[in-house]
Amino acid sequence: MAVIHTHSQGVIPFANSTVPLRPMFHVAGFLAAGVPVFEIRQHAGMSNLLIADATLGKALAATLGDKSVVLMRGHGDVVVGPNLQVAVYRAIYTDVNARLQAQAIALGGQVTYLEKEEGEKADQVQQQVVMRPWELWKQKAMRP
Repeated sequence: MAVIHTHSQGVIPFANSTVPLRPMFHVAGFLAAGVPVFEIRQHAGMSNLLIADATLGKALAATLGDKSVVLMRGHGDVVVGPNLQVAVYRAIYTDVNARLQAQAIALGGQVTYLEKEEGEKADQVQQQVVMRPWELWKQKAMRP
C-alpha cells in the first residue's frame, strides 16, 4: 500500500471549484470511480488547511473511501495505490488529466469523459504496464 500527497497545480482548481475531476483518457481511467473533495472546514472549522492530527487524518481517509484520489480544497490531493509504482503513476496522471480537462473545458462545447466501465477496464490494463513509465521516471529522478 502506498500514499502520495501532492500540491499539484493542475489539480488544485478542481479542489476549489464545483467542477468535478473526471477522466479524460485511458491512463487516468482510475478517476472514473469518482474523485471526492475533502472540505477541511467541515471537520476543523477555519484552519491552516493542514492534516495535523489523527482526527483529521481519519476524516480525510473516510472521504477517500474506496477511491484512488481525494482532492483537498485549498491544498492539493492524496493518491493511493497497491504499491509505490501504481501510486506514483496515478499521482502523475491525475495532474496530467486535470490539465487536459481544464484545456477541454476552455475550448467550450461538450466534453466527453470516460464512463465508469471504460475507466475500470483501462485501469486494469494500466496497472499491468505501469513498470514501463516507472523505469523511465526512476531514471529521470536518478540523473544528477
